Amino acid sequence: MRKKELKKIFAGFLMTSVILAGCNNTNEAEKKEEPAQESTQKAEEKKEETPAFDINQTATAKEVSAYLSIKQELEKMKENQQVNWDQVISTYTSDLQNSINEINSEYQQATQVALESGKSGDVDQNIARQLFDKTTQSYFYQKQKRLQQEISELLASGKTEEAKNAFEEVKLLANEVFIPTATKRDELYSLSGEASIVENIHSGITTQEEALNSGNADDFKVFSQITDKSIYKSYYLAANSYAEKIEAAVKEGKEDLELKNMQAEAWGFYQAIKESLSGGDEAAATKLNDIFSLDKTNAKDIKAEEVNTLFVSAIKGKIKGYHEKAPAELEAGNTTEARVKALEGNMFMKMLEMKLNEKLGAEQAKAAFETAQKWYDAIAAGNAEEAKTHSEAVLAVLEQL
Repeated sequence: MRKKELKKIFAGFLMTSVILAGCNNTNEAEKKEEPAQESTQKAEEKKEETPAFDINQTATAKEVSAYLSIKQELEKMKENQQVNWDQVISTYTSDLQNSINEINSEYQQATQVALESGKSGDVDQNIARQLFDKTTQSYFYQKQKRLQQEISELLASGKTEEAKNAFEEVKLLANEVFIPTATKRDELYSLSGEASIVENIHSGITTQEEALNSGNADDFKVFSQITDKSIYKSYYLAANSYAEKIEAAVKEGKEDLELKNMQAEAWGFYQAIKESLSGGDEAAATKLNDIFSLDKTNAKDIKAEEVNTLFVSAIKGKIKGYHEKAPAELEAGNTTEARVKALEGNMFMKMLEMKLNEKLGAEQAKAAFETAQKWYDAIAAGNAEEAKTHSEAVLAVLEQL
């Protein structure tokens, strides 16, 4: 793989010692070529048997198309134009409802109720639009995770072409759904270069594709964490930013409806990561969900500092968990899983980059990330004692947050 892609991901994470085990495989190049005539004949037979892959015919592409179509129709309300709610609900029912329900029935209920309530007027149309949009994005995030797992299994079983086709679906979701959302977070927090979420997603896709093309299932699985957790970060920062926006809007005297609109956006974004965060700090994750829920919290009562503290607590809990899981996998002889857990831990730490810079200063934060990288390297090398030393140093830094 190209090390420069990894350098884009971490401010201070100098991943120069990470080596993809499959990059230097030469077995395929050493195989003897078949006679030209026989090779041509087999290629023609394969071409006849296997239809060309068309991304537009996949379920994912059709779902994304339906989502964008509904979103475009709903956005007419922003220009005070009449929305064709019957068309919206028909498209949702035929192209999205069952798929969303298969991944998460709560997402399905939320999106269906949002559209039906928007049509009836029981819920403000803009709030209904935001609930549908952001909750559907949460569905696509979970679908991405499922696709990543399926691709890893296909690649491990030698079904490389099927794996490559499925990865095209991940790339489609990234381009059409995740990157537009990440772009807004980059702009809001002035994130660029190594700190850019968009660049991190691109880097994850690139490193995964290199592993995929070399047929390296282990590396593909490990580096899926770069893509996944970068998307995760965009949803965390999205939900967190709306707490900041709401509190500022209250001070400006904005109307309740506008506050609730932003609260609905925060709730929808938060659904993507709610279950995962519960694994870091269940109480904090539950409290965040309550704060963002329209029926449990008055938007005027949302405080950005409280929301931020809860997020930091939950993310720190996730990091600590991976610092336990990675060495446990290593001890059990599961080297790949140990690498996966270690990289997950470091990607969650990356989510707190702004907080670490704010608390420690840029230089100390950079040193902390370099130590985290050494921890990953030690795990990848199977050096449990060295990993333990670096882990203790990382966790000690996190306690300062």
